Amino acid sequence: MEKEEFLLPKKITFLLIFISLFTYNVSFSQCVNPTPTGAASQVFCKINNSTIADLVASGGIIVWYDAPSGGKLFENTEVLVNGLTYYADDISGSSCSTSRLPVSVIIYGDFPTNVDVTVGKCAIDNPTIGNLSATGQNLAWYDAQTGGNLLPLSQLLVDGQTYWVQQTENGCTSNRFPTTVNLIDPITPTTAPIQSFCYSQNPTIADLKASGTSILWYESETSTTPLKSTALLIDGEDYWAAAVTFPCVSSNRAKTTVDIDFAPNAGESNSLSACEVSLVTTNLFDLLGGTPDTTGIWTGPSTLANGYLGTFELGTNTEGTYTYTVSSVLGICPTKSATVSVIITIVPPPTTSNSSQAFCEIEKATIADLSANQNNVIWYDTETSIITLDPSEALIDGEDYWGALLDATSGCESANRLRITATIIVTPPPTISQTNQAFCELDNPKVESLSPNSPEILWYDTEFSYPSH
Repeated sequence: MEKEEFLLPKKITFLLIFISLFTYNVSFSQCVNPTPTGAASQVFCKINNSTIADLVASGGIIVWYDAPSGGKLFENTEVLVNGLTYYADDISGSSCSTSRLPVSVIIYGDFPTNVDVTVGKCAIDNPTIGNLSATGQNLAWYDAQTGGNLLPLSQLLVDGQTYWVQQTENGCTSNRFPTTVNLIDPITPTTAPIQSFCYSQNPTIADLKASGTSILWYESETSTTPLKSTALLIDGEDYWAAAVTFPCVSSNRAKTTVDIDFAPNAGESNSLSACEVSLVTTNLFDLLGGTPDTTGIWTGPSTLANGYLGTFELGTNTEGTYTYTVSSVLGICPTKSATVSVIITIVPPPTTSNSSQAFCEIEKATIADLSANQNNVIWYDTETSIITLDPSEALIDGEDYWGALLDATSGCESANRLRITATIIVTPPPTISQTNQAFCELDNPKVESLSPNSPEILWYDTEFSYPSH
């Protein structure tokens, strides 16, 4: 019984020690170890890929954290990070330090900066190693990634060659960073010996042509300032082209001479819209706006007469768009054209199934009573008269009337007219020998009892009343 009482406290003690080993950092009140000692700032070379195991601190069993208390426990194999602060803790005796030692890590020997992976240099400038870009301390250029030859700054660059640069700071030498060199030597452009332009187009330097995708133009073979693309060209002037392959300009230039011509003037387009009935012979040239040249020719749906005047005559020419084209005197400028669209509204004449229309005298028929198959018919007293008849005007027996169809949309009337002959039928009144007729009431007399009794006779109760239907 005493033996069991002796063993139980030992088990409890071991368990407490085990728990303390894993939870000592939960409460500082449990930490009794002194703070580790060591340099507050420790320097490493990047090329060595230093790890937690390379940190130096004095004490018992040293472990490293990312915070002054709590935090993440680092593995010894984790690579150090420049500028980061690491915290050393002594965990010997299953305890911890009363406070941790902060150590700031400084890593030297990083790659140089501002190094071009690929760089173009103008061959005409004879660039050297000294023209390559890199920022760092104690820079050195080599012809290989490792080993190789140290190159002087005066050494000329070779097209397609890769050069390697390293820096050495605080005794730490970096890995080398590559720069591949492309020597650019643009080919001299080619251009026409003479380039022609139209004055009215206000040609500029941007309109000059030369081989290549990027060209600079100069006022002479040796000038150093390129001309602005917006500068106006001067007739008879020489201009010099240099090819550009960024950032280089060709050493040789090509010459062209500018010839400026005056553009033709075809005037401004217009249109002619007319009714067939009112269209007269017209010179289309007179319809063009502006001040067109008189050297042009007309083309269109039909051939116009009188040269540049372009005379349009109804019956000879057809409607449509007619184009007036003028060519440059020297043939340098493009031709100019203007158009006149001729639109003729043709209205067909009205029709009728009865060209001879009869009316009773008693109806007092007027122009409005004339009948056609269409609406909107206006009437004239002749085939060619221009004064329309009043619809209320009385018809005359045996008279011919001429109808024209009026188009409500265009306001045009038909050029041809429909002829209708009006006939007024005059029926003589009946005669009777007895103007006073007597009847016996007993006979129940009716209208048909009046004498004479005939089916051609109609009786009314007044002089002006009409039969009801």
